[in-house]
Amino acid sequence: MGVITPDQVLIFFVAAVFVRLTLGAATTFRIVPGEGAPRRSELVSLGFWAMMINSSSAPLHTWLVVPGCIGLAGALALFDWARHSIRGQYFSYVFSNDTPGMLWTGGPFAYIRNPFYASYLLAMASVAVMLPSLIRFLVFAATALLLTSAARHEERKFANSPLAVEYQSYRQRTGRFIPRLRGYRRR
Repeated sequence: MGVITPDQVLIFFVAAVFVRLTLGAATTFRIVPGEGAPRRSELVSLGFWAMMINSSSAPLHTWLVVPGCIGLAGALALFDWARHSIRGQYFSYVFSNDTPGMLWTGGPFAYIRNPFYASYLLAMASVAVMLPSLIRFLVFAATALLLTSAARHEERKFANSPLAVEYQSYRQRTGRFIPRLRGYRRR
């Protein structure tokens, strides 16, 4: 039996994070009755696995791996914080066409409107940084566009719901994927 290399440990860690995010999402979000899971929702999971393509080809550089691992840990922490904060609440799959029945502003949602999407983007960006390749940057860019489109879709759903006024106020004080710094000025 051979020795486990640092590359193999890193790839295992990346895969474990992606499995956690994928399975965590599957148990956190619900399918809208009569609608089924939107096909576009599967593209996010596919993006995670596309990030693993040709994983062992690039040499590892500590100055890239360390921030990448910190980013992956941060992505997991943000995802689990968001998951824990909504426990017992109804959240539909990405690109669902349901009408929002509530506006959740607890946990990380107090700072950003889309902490789940932000955690996915942070995980993918972290892998693209520590294992740089053109395919990873392209997959990250495509996923960022997909999740931005998903966030806009959700914003339109809220704008056309009974929660429109409350959501507009929430939107003005929170960022989409990154907290708004101007709301945190000292007075």
